[in-house]
Amino acid sequence: MLFVSAHVLGFYYFSSFRKDRSALRLIPELVLYVFAVALVFSPVLDGNNYLYALTIILFHLITAPVVFFVTKKAEKERTGSLVFVITELAGLAGYAAMAFFYSVRWGSFEPWRPVRFFLAEAGLNFNQVLSWVFAALVLIRPVNIIIRKLNVFAAEGETEHRHVSGAFTGVVERLLYFGLCIAGSWFGFALVFFGKCALFCLAVRKDELWGLRLYTGSLISALSVVPAGLIARAFF
Repeated sequence: MLFVSAHVLGFYYFSSFRKDRSALRLIPELVLYVFAVALVFSPVLDGNNYLYALTIILFHLITAPVVFFVTKKAEKERTGSLVFVITELAGLAGYAAMAFFYSVRWGSFEPWRPVRFFLAEAGLNFNQVLSWVFAALVLIRPVNIIIRKLNVFAAEGETEHRHVSGAFTGVVERLLYFGLCIAGSWFGFALVFFGKCALFCLAVRKDELWGLRLYTGSLISALSVVPAGLIARAFF
């Protein structure tokens, strides 16, 4: 959760994903990324964690410019989106491998000890709070960006004018899904998903292209909550 939270905070919340942004915009984005990762890891840095924080930073410093220029030069939007998705999946696999290696090689550790102390004084569990923060960071902005990228494969072309309201609806929807995951109400999860699909079925008939994007985005949005929900639920 720490590895993914560090990347998500530094990349998705401090970067612009507009295709027309200039190359100079990369410089402050990369600087902010380094600071964000340092912010997440600073309370847990020791000889081993320095290596992991540095690995995350170096991987992003190499891949971010590659994704930027491929997206900029690609004639088809699908090419840039494909590179973006592959890079993020590779990063996620790397974080999982590092987390596994850490647990096998060096054993468990207790990050953010001062924060743990203050939360304990307030009667809160650190792991539960971290799981909520992790889920919120992942489900609010990153999933919206990823859905927009993946929707390109369903139908070529941008839909920026429709994205704002859809993104807000998606955030509310995913937070509701997440609460249902924590509560263990999978029936409620399915009811919300199929209820949303049924609600838009008539409107979709008027615009099949929009309908394809809507249902693709709805499916990805719902599925994206399951891993975060299961990880967080393990601490409840």
